[in-house]
Amino acid sequence: MDNYRTIDHGPRTMDQRCVVFRSIVYGLLSIVLLTGCATSYDAHGVFHKVRKGENLLWIAKSYGVDLQDLAEENNVQNVDHTLTPGEKLYIPPRRERRYKKLPFEEEIAKNIEKKPARAKGKKIPTKIYTDHTRFEWPVIGVVISPFGVRHGRRHDGVDIKAVTGTPIHVADAGTVVYAGSMHGYGNLILIRHRDDFFTAYAHNQKNNVKEGQKLKQGQVIGLVGRTGRATGSHLHFEVRRNGVILNPLSFLQ
Repeated sequence: MDNYRTIDHGPRTMDQRCVVFRSIVYGLLSIVLLTGCATSYDAHGVFHKVRKGENLLWIAKSYGVDLQDLAEENNVQNVDHTLTPGEKLYIPPRRERRYKKLPFEEEIAKNIEKKPARAKGKKIPTKIYTDHTRFEWPVIGVVISPFGVRHGRRHDGVDIKAVTGTPIHVADAGTVVYAGSMHGYGNLILIRHRDDFFTAYAHNQKNNVKEGQKLKQGQVIGLVGRTGRATGSHLHFEVRRNGVILNPLSFLQ
């Protein structure tokens, strides 16, 4: 104990106070970034460290999880995708996951046929469902934040970088079911498409459509912005079907 003592450095200098202030600001900023736009909490999944010889199908069967869910959570498009030993895969929980509900989603879901549960003993799917003819890109830009779990929080879509004021195009023909604002999402547009697909467009600077409006594919519906919980100008884009969030990169052209 004799070797340890409290040292009083006296009043901090201006430079020292600036260092402390910057540390606090950076700490708060990191919290904001970790709880960024359109996220929902997920503490039930685990991470698997890939070992030599393992493939996606084997890992899905080992954990008893749906191959489609495993692939989408890890941005994998092909079941034969080569895994690198040492890389980490997020293993989603086997029970139904909770997603952030969008406006009117529960009411809309009542009229949608639910995906039937897999019967015991039924063969597990060995293919990953993708359809790159399904939706057009709503804006052209770099994906700066992918779909999936980040730091214990689920990112429910993809963030596409674009300059404020860039026109947002509807990804497919459909009907506007919501055009307004929502906490975290900022200005938000929700559109229903054929086959019970829904797309969501968030952080918009401006919404240019109204609820009930019929749209043609490619029609301008709003402008890119940074409203809501956004750290920069971009479009947050989601794809949902049957009450389940899907990886947009599996359905964009």
